[in-house]
Amino acid sequence: MEIEAPPNGREVVEAVSLDGRERSKLTAYAQSRFGIGPEDAEDLLQDTFLELLRQRVYVRAPEAFAFAVFRRRCQGYVAARRANREVFSEGAVESGTIHDPDSSEKIDHQVALRQALGGISSVCRRLISAFYIEGRTLREAAGSLPVTQAGVSKTISRCLRRLRACMS
Repeated sequence: MEIEAPPNGREVVEAVSLDGRERSKLTAYAQSRFGIGPEDAEDLLQDTFLELLRQRVYVRAPEAFAFAVFRRRCQGYVAARRANREVFSEGAVESGTIHDPDSSEKIDHQVALRQALGGISSVCRRLISAFYIEGRTLREAAGSLPVTQAGVSKTISRCLRRLRACMS
């Protein structure tokens, strides 16, 4: 009796890249969860395939493995895009090329948000940060905090209500 080895990176790429339904699910996930355009999502998918080809490991769940690598790529893309936006917006404001009459109002909102974040619990701050800023799923956010997965959405709702109350 011969035991079949689990698929390696090359076999995962072949399986996922040839399955049009799986490709469309991944690009749709990037668009809905991260707001990534279809062209950029396809580029990230290609980068994922290249990364999988470089890996020489065997995996038990090829679709889940490909999804995890793709999700990590999407998170990196969003973080880089956010960092570029911050760098360029700070440089434009410092050089004085952009005059925004509402900038003092924006600063007031930022100060109010910081004060409101100081008024909620550390668990709420970590949950809001994990879900909305870092782009984690509810399951991932629950895993990093002392909250059950079932209670995460209720806890986030409660935290947002507290945050809104602190803002008004």
